[in-house]
Amino acid sequence: MVSEIGFGMRSLLLQLPALIGVLIGALATYIATATQERGRWRRQQAARWDERRITAYSDYAHAVKKVISVSVRLAAKRGVYEDDFWFGGDINERDLLTAEDERTTRWEAVLMLGDDAVVAAARQWHQVTFRLIRLALGQPSDLTWNEAVRATGQARGRFYTAARRDLGVKFDESSAPYEWQMSKWLIERPEDRNNAVGADPVA
Repeated sequence: MVSEIGFGMRSLLLQLPALIGVLIGALATYIATATQERGRWRRQQAARWDERRITAYSDYAHAVKKVISVSVRLAAKRGVYEDDFWFGGDINERDLLTAEDERTTRWEAVLMLGDDAVVAAARQWHQVTFRLIRLALGQPSDLTWNEAVRATGQARGRFYTAARRDLGVKFDESSAPYEWQMSKWLIERPEDRNNAVGADPVA
């Protein structure tokens, strides 16, 4: 009996390295699989949030541009600046209020999803846009029409630069390419616009 027990122990000891090898292999496989799944989950989450940020940023930009567009048309209607590119049509303060309400709604998504730089740039953009609104409504502002238009264009450029950086999109460090090109058109005198070659007033 003792010899049988001793034989069994020797047999177990001989098999022990193989058993340990199997356990280590199984553990390594589990760790590798878990790491891959965790990495895949993180990539999927990052992609999902990137998509949501893209939507939030683009929706907000569209809403601000709508406010600007209505402000410019209302200002032209009221003779705030000399205009020779008036589209006509009925435009009033209610249209401006509606556009601003939409911007406020879109702003919430930027606050929740945007990084600090994007939020700061977006806030600066709509703050200078408020100057256009005040001028379009015939209210006093700390900026002239030309100054407000120029500041709005520059703020737009900074917003797009910050948004592209947050999304990991390659971009030129200068924000000039993303500035509001119509700002140049609005600031120029009508006679200067007529002499401009290939001018695009709506970019």
